[in-house]
Amino acid sequence: MKLPDVYTDWKIVVGLALVMLGAGNWAIGLERTQIYNRMIAARAKAGTVTDFRSFDELEAGAGGAVLAPFSERGHQTSYATARMDFYHAAFLTGRMMVLVGLMLTLAGFIGVIQRDARRPFKRPTEPSQVSH
Repeated sequence: MKLPDVYTDWKIVVGLALVMLGAGNWAIGLERTQIYNRMIAARAKAGTVTDFRSFDELEAGAGGAVLAPFSERGHQTSYATARMDFYHAAFLTGRMMVLVGLMLTLAGFIGVIQRDARRPFKRPTEPSQVSH
C-alpha cells in the first residue's frame, strides 16, 4: 500500500472530511448547548424570585404594560431555547457525521488493503549473468 493509493480512494477522503467536519460540529454544538442551557436555567431561577408583583399595579388603564416584562422575559427564554435546540441538533449531527466518516474511512482502508493484496508481487529482476 502506497500513499497515492490512500489519497486517491474516494471513501477515505470523504470519510476523513466527514470526521473533521463532524468533530467541529460536535465540539461547537456541545459547547453552545451547555451555554444556552445555563442561560435558560439562570433565567428560570431569576424568574421565580422576580415574578411576584403587587395587585395594585393591575389598573384598568394600564393597558397591559404590567405584563410587558413577563412577555419580554418569555421572548428571551424562547430565543435561548430555540438556540439551544439548534446547537443540540448540530451536536447530534456532528456525532453522526463522525460515526459515518469513521465507517467510510474504515471501508476505504479495507478496500485499499484488499486491492494491494491482489496485486501480483514483482520479483526483482536478476542481473544477467556475466561471463567471466
